Amino acid sequence: MQLRFPTMPGGANTVSLQEAQENYRDSGAAELRNRALVRAPFEDEVREPSWRPLDPGTDNVEEPQRGVGYADSYPDRDTTVLYYWRATYWRRRVS
Repeated sequence: MQLRFPTMPGGANTVSLQEAQENYRDSGAAELRNRALVRAPFEDEVREPSWRPLDPGTDNVEEPQRGVGYADSYPDRDTTVLYYWRATYWRRRVS
């Protein structure tokens, strides 16, 4: 849910993915109420070199529409196409 609709709060998390990234940048925790629970990443938890924070101005994020059933409308069986930072992002704008 967070990757497909990154500006929408709710789902597994209280805040949206966009807000979580902004909170983490500013305070070190995705949700401010959890700052005391944050730990440093383990050695095997590495970030993809191409990862970057979400930029709704350039990432062509999908906004949910009321009344649309999204459960069966994912773009591909390989949900990694939802990773907005990758060249394989399913909503990549053609420049």
